Amino acid sequence: FENVSFSHKGRDLLLEGVDLTIEKGKVTAIVGGSGAGKTTIINLILGLFQPTGGKITVDGIPLQEIKRDSWLSKVGFVSQEPFTYHSTVANNISLGGTGHSTESIVESAHIANAHEFISAMPDGYESITGERGMKLSGGQQQRIAIARAVLDKPQILMFDEATSSLDTLSEKIVQDAIISVSADRTVIIVAHRLSTVRHADKIIVID
Repeated sequence: FENVSFSHKGRDLLLEGVDLTIEKGKVTAIVGGSGAGKTTIINLILGLFQPTGGKITVDGIPLQEIKRDSWLSKVGFVSQEPFTYHSTVANNISLGGTGHSTESIVESAHIANAHEFISAMPDGYESITGERGMKLSGGQQQRIAIARAVLDKPQILMFDEATSSLDTLSEKIVQDAIISVSADRTVIIVAHRLSTVRHADKIIVID
């Protein structure tokens, strides 16, 4: 980000004069209070918003010059409220896609610290999660979301407040999963509390 500003539909600036560098293979955390602009930065990185001023580059190339599909194929994303639909655990990890082997789904679950609880379910990976994941805890749903995010081996992983709605125990388990999947990847973590990102290589505070 080089002197990036952003306003939505001509309204007051949500971001002004933001300079930051996210380094390859490092864990970068973005923290700050509600409304500070953390999620706006995520949306700018994803290309969902375009900066009002300044520029965003990837390896020196302006982000808007990179094809959207090509860019998003390199990114795995986990939100605060993961989407879980009424199907098997395996289908929730692969989003119903037929191009993933059972082995790759299980490997992703291992990386996300989800394999143990999935294996303990009555039908393992063929267990039905229920509507909106009602048969799973919040922490279990998040670990399935993390397994989904790493399934296609993205170069960049983004977590937007991924633990903020969890209880303390679930939060710790999901934090451990995030640390597990961070090896050898560029990771961006948006968090409300500084305590949840102490393992990061760089912490950026948005005021």
